[in-house]
Order: sequence, then structure tokens, then C-alpha cells
Amino acid sequence: MKKYILLLILIASFFACSDSDPVTTFIPNQNEFDWIIPNGSVTGSLNPFPLAKDPSMSKVKEIDFISDNSKVAIVSMGEVIKVYPYQFISKFESVNDNINGIEYSMTYCPNTQSGLVVNRNFKEDNFDLRASGYLYNENLVLIDKKSNTYWSQMNVRSIKGKYANEYFSTYNFIELPWKTVKEYFPDALVFTDTSIKNKFNSNKKEIIKKGELVYGIIDFKINQKNEVHIYEFNNFRNGTLLKIKNISNKKILIVGNEELHFITSYINSTNATFKAVQNQFPIVMEDDQNNKWNVFGIAVSGPRKGEQLKSKTSFTALWWAWQSFYKDFKMEE
Repeated sequence: MKKYILLLILIASFFACSDSDPVTTFIPNQNEFDWIIPNGSVTGSLNPFPLAKDPSMSKVKEIDFISDNSKVAIVSMGEVIKVYPYQFISKFESVNDNINGIEYSMTYCPNTQSGLVVNRNFKEDNFDLRASGYLYNENLVLIDKKSNTYWSQMNVRSIKGKYANEYFSTYNFIELPWKTVKEYFPDALVFTDTSIKNKFNSNKKEIIKKGELVYGIIDFKINQKNEVHIYEFNNFRNGTLLKIKNISNKKILIVGNEELHFITSYINSTNATFKAVQNQFPIVMEDDQNNKWNVFGIAVSGPRKGEQLKSKTSFTALWWAWQSFYKDFKMEE
């Protein structure tokens, strides 16, 4: 009898605690939600962020409320340049936009300090991507409500829904300090949200921290573990440097400058020989066919003028975040 009474007391206590101590972080059940990733690696709850789509923009030279060393992402296709300060993206973590009919989402995760430009057209669907409220390995999980598909930003693939286990296609972008953008791209268009400008002027998460961020080029492999080629900013000291790497039988041009704080990479699909250009930014490369190329991989002079080089999926993120998603690394010099 005493054991029976004790059991009733314990049951009553359990429900009393449940009512008075609500759970604030929900860990989804893998079977219920059909995640293709390990159970327990997803945290948070379905609580989509505000949708940002086709935003109005101002010119760089019209803006005076962004600190010089704040990080921004720049997307350039043809003659159009759009700038996305991370301090403003952080409210949404995904901005759906387009340039000349090319539709993309500029995404950013403050936890991992990782940006990625995603092609919004996938097979028969056109995505409107939003931060879902979930995190996978502390990194942004995006949702497209129309297809009910969830995407891991740094994993670059769908982890639940219609396109589970399929990969994004991505576009190249450049990260730079705002000071450099002001100096070299005064007429570029900038995404802003003036309602939160004061809140973020002193946000340390949005400030460049040397030595913490590394640049990774992802080499996707069929039926094998994906490999990441890692470059540190101190690999690009003393001016603009150009490194050449063969990745999966493709010649990759990796160009960077520690002082200007950028690293980017392009595929050399021809037999042209490239070399770095000094003190002519945004021009950073030239080839032996008399073409000069800017930091966006666009030929600004020469026989290939107007052509834009393609890139493998690549971006900067905090080193611990890379290690959370990938196991096979090549630390490059």
C-alpha cells in the first residue's frame, strides 16, 4: 500500500513540474519529422523568421550608419552589384532577391558566421527561403513552405521534405569590410533595415575577427565523404595573391588579400594562365590572353570582356562550424 501511495505522489509531482516548468527548447523526434540527419542534432522549433523578398535598396554613397569594419556580402552578376550587410540580414537570415532575372537567396547564420548564396530555382520549384527556427549543429536551417522542404545552410543540402538529401546549387559572392565597399563600389545597391540600425552598430558578432574565420571550398563527391579545402586569411599576406589548386580535375583559382580581408575562388575552364594583379582593386587577376578580371570573376577588359567565371561552392565560416559538418579536410597553404 505504501509503495502504491508513493507511486501516485511521484506521478502527481511529475505533472506538476511539467505544468509549471515549460520546455523552451524543443528537440524534434526524428521519426516524427523525417529528418535524414542524426536524431538530437536538430534543436529549436518551427518558428519561421519574417520573409524578406525583393527588398528595396539604397546606394552605398547614401548610407552613413554602418561601421567601417562590419562584414558585408556582395553579389555581382554582369554590371549589377548588390550589397548585404550581415547586421541587417541577421533579422531575417535569408533575403530572397534577384539580379537580371537570376533568382537567389542571400543567407547568413550569425552563430557560425557563414554566408551562402543559394539558387532559388530547383527542379520544378521556385523557393522563398526563410529561417525555419530550427538549427542543425548550431547552423541555420532554411525552409521553403511551398514544397515543405528544409535545407541545411552549411551542409548545402535538404535534410527533410520533398528534396531530402539533394544539394543546393550556389552562386559566388564576396565578403568585404564596409569600408572597402564605400571606397570602391559607391553606386552599388545596399539592403538595409533602418529600424534596427542602432541595435547592430555595436554588435560584435558582425565584426570581422581575424584568425577565427576560414574559407572553405567544398568538393562534393559521389558515394564518398565530401572534402573541404581550407584557406586561412594569413595565407594571403603581402598584397593580392593567387593560388592554383586542382580539385576533382578542375583547375581552381584561389585569390585573396588579407589586408582587404577577402578570399574567393573561380574555375579556370580554359588553358589560360592567370596571375595576381597588385594595387588595382577591384581588378585582382589577369591572364596570358590579355584579359583582366575583377574580384567578382568578371572580365573587365580583353577578348573575354563581360564573361564571368563560375565557382565551386565555397564560403567563409568559423573553424569549429566547418568541423561540425565535415570530417575530411585539406589545410592549404
